[in-house]
Order: sequence, then C-alpha cells, then structure tokens
Amino acid sequence: MVRLFSTSARVAKDVSKIIDRSGKIAKIVGPATIYNSKSSAWNYKGYMKAKLPGGLYYDPAPSSIHGSINSETIPKSFLEANDPRLDIIDDLTQGHAAVSRVAPVLNVKGEKTYHLKPEDIAEIKRLRLEDPVKNSRKTLAKKYNCSPLFISIVSEPPKERQIEMSHRLETIKSQWHPKRTLARAERKKRKTLWYRA
Repeated sequence: MVRLFSTSARVAKDVSKIIDRSGKIAKIVGPATIYNSKSSAWNYKGYMKAKLPGGLYYDPAPSSIHGSINSETIPKSFLEANDPRLDIIDDLTQGHAAVSRVAPVLNVKGEKTYHLKPEDIAEIKRLRLEDPVKNSRKTLAKKYNCSPLFISIVSEPPKERQIEMSHRLETIKSQWHPKRTLARAERKKRKTLWYRA
C-alpha cells in the first residue's frame, strides 16, 4: 500500500508510534481507517487525516492487527525467507487446489446442435419480416429449438419495426432519473475502456 500524504515536522515526530521499521519493509501497526476503533462510528476523514510519509507499507487485515495465517492476507513477498508462516501458506494453497479439483462444475454448457437447414433459416427470415410482433425472436427460438441470439444473427426485423423500437427505447430513457442516466453513461464509458488495453 502506498501512502502519499504530506507531513509536517510536528506530526513526523509521532509517526514512530504507528510505524514499525524493524523489518525490511515498514509495517503499519495502527493504520488510520474510516472507522473509529472505540465506537465503530463512521469517520470519513480518517484517511485524509493520516499523516504518513510516502512509501511502501505492509497493512495487515483489519480483523487482526498482527495479521493472520490466511494466504490472501499475507503475501509471500512481505515475509522473511526464514519465516515459519511460509510453509503454512504453501499448505493452505495446496488445500485450495485440492478443493477446486473436487468442486462441482457450476456452469454446464449444453451440446451445440446444428439441426436447422437452409430452408428453416429462409422460413425464419420470412416469418420475421412478415409479422415481427407476432414472430419475435423469443417465439421463433422456441418454435425452432434454438437461441434468440441465433434468430437475431440469421434474420432481422423490417426497418419500420427497428425505428419503432428505437423510438420506444428513447421514450423509456427520457423517463429515467438523472442519476440513472449518469450511471448508465458511466457504465458505457467503463465498457469502452475495457477493450482499450
């Protein structure tokens, strides 16, 4: 964890109380948090008031000031070479691997079927153009035993239906609360950033 807070000479005298510099990597003994340790009250200025010099600190889990033997809360890179907890972390990691081998599969993908013929696809296109309200993607998918995604790939509704659906969507969006509109815009921005890396 990197702390980049400015310090004054007066505050820097008290830093020795909360930072243990005996090891190679300094450890925060009592880190400032957003919670009051005595009354568990909310203290939103807890992080801002922390007067720690910039640098790298090991900040153990909040449930235990001295850390724990959990492999997620103690990175191996922070432990000394002769630390006995290194063996415990390896044992815990092996246990996780053993559990993952016997864990049941949660998402079973069904077998893909290629049962539709070119005549069926031509019929799907015709039905979709003929009456897109009655012959929706869901209805056609149920009729031909395939997914709605497949129906949308092989056929599309008439242009009038597309325009009508886009107008309906704009009407729904115009009734959104400003916060919801902002949240959707932020989500869209995040999704575009996913693919920029």
